[in-house]
Amino acid sequence: MRGWSGTLVALGVLVVAALAAVAVVVVLPVDPPASLASATPVRVAPVTERSDPDARQVQVALDTGAPRSVVTQQTGIVTASSCSTGGQLTSGSIVARVDDGPVIALASGTPLWRDLHLEDRGDDVRGLQRELTRLGWSVREDGLLGPATLRAATSLLVRRGVDRADLPEDTVPAALFAWIPAPSVTVRSCIAVVGAPLGAEGVVAELPAELRSARLGSLPADAALGARVLQVGTARVPVDEHGVVSDPAALAEVGALPEYEAAVASADGVPTLPGSWELAEPRTVQVVPPAALWDLTDDGHACIAPEHGAPVDVQVLGSELGQSFVRTLRDERLGPVVTVPDRSRRCR
Repeated sequence: MRGWSGTLVALGVLVVAALAAVAVVVVLPVDPPASLASATPVRVAPVTERSDPDARQVQVALDTGAPRSVVTQQTGIVTASSCSTGGQLTSGSIVARVDDGPVIALASGTPLWRDLHLEDRGDDVRGLQRELTRLGWSVREDGLLGPATLRAATSLLVRRGVDRADLPEDTVPAALFAWIPAPSVTVRSCIAVVGAPLGAEGVVAELPAELRSARLGSLPADAALGARVLQVGTARVPVDEHGVVSDPAALAEVGALPEYEAAVASADGVPTLPGSWELAEPRTVQVVPPAALWDLTDDGHACIAPEHGAPVDVQVLGSELGQSFVRTLRDERLGPVVTVPDRSRRCR
């Protein structure tokens, strides 16, 4: 019994010692890490700037017409074709070969409806000049077929495999070109078959339905004032104040997108495309910490206190990830701002 009593006494002593140690740990304050002990609240923060396009995600309703065709005036046997369904046709490239002669795609705005001779004038001449310029030839876009335009067109034809000896000295033959509505277009289906005679209509390929107009489903509210553009896929085109795209060149650019063909093919009703409605010229906004703002109003105004001087009335344009975007009423540049302001002061 004495042995058991001694063991119990020793065990009790150990328990008491352990409890005393725990009590000391609980009661005594713990020193904070040095990095935290030396930290002090930030009372003044710098103001930075960023470019803001005020981008709004929108749905664009598409008004389409009938499918379009790529047509050549040449007749004979199709000896080669670069056409592929869902692929791209590009202006200045060979669409197909008929009797081994090239048919060259040309996005000339106005189709070449006639052979062009020296001193001819017209929108078809101007369209040819504009596209030759885009393709890298230096010509004046004056609507007059002069020697420089004739040399540039001849150079394009020869580079694409036309024998110079087969070309008239003073003429651009319209039959060597097949008009397309944009510098790059998506093929809906290939019509010309290698080894077969070209059909009487001269159709080489079909393109998606013509895009006649595009309109935003609804204009986003509280948008920044200023000229706007619509970004759809890789196309960035102007849009008017009513949210309508009507410029023919802009419509052709959107209509050439693969996304456009997919939207039209899969639509059950009016086809639509997602896009971004943005300022044509992004605005500059100032970035401040949200804690620096007070007295926010329903119309998006707030007070902010510069490090030196009186509080300033600012317009709050948006926020993200602990940042607020503001502009002063006179677009003045803010200096450092107080992050713990005196909220009893007024700015308006």
